Amino acid sequence: MNHPVNALDDDELLALARRDAEHERTEEALRKLKPLITRADGPIDALPLAARIYAQLKLPERAQACYRKYLAARPEAVLESFELGMTHFEQGEAAEADRLWGAVLQRSPTHPPTLFYSAVHAARSGREPDARRHLEVLFQAMPGDNLYVQRGRELLKEMDALRSSR
Repeated sequence: MNHPVNALDDDELLALARRDAEHERTEEALRKLKPLITRADGPIDALPLAARIYAQLKLPERAQACYRKYLAARPEAVLESFELGMTHFEQGEAAEADRLWGAVLQRSPTHPPTLFYSAVHAARSGREPDARRHLEVLFQAMPGDNLYVQRGRELLKEMDALRSSR
């Protein structure tokens, strides 16, 4: 795309938007991303960054649209597939999150956040054996200092406490 002499090109805008996002300058990041994600020929890598910002702003439909457009071009993207699932989970659409996370775990069976949140969903849904299975895979695949392993141990303690109180 041709740009006026003083205009920033797509790569520059995307790099600056990433920097803004890293420094929690959400509005500035979104202002840079918006023209990139609304163009048919915009850089594909702008979409997941915009999706994360929309999710942070509690605009799940916009986040989901960005994730879906990105995943249409990069269906193997594990992180973005997981994050799309999170937008559904946070909206109370646990069945859709579960479907998306199941596909993630088929491609990447030891993806820590997917294992953890799949365990959370299974535990909340009364599927304790599934929750324990996800946690066991997580514990075996990751070192003990991994954030999701630590959170998984807390979830396991909660499940055990609930079981012993019955």
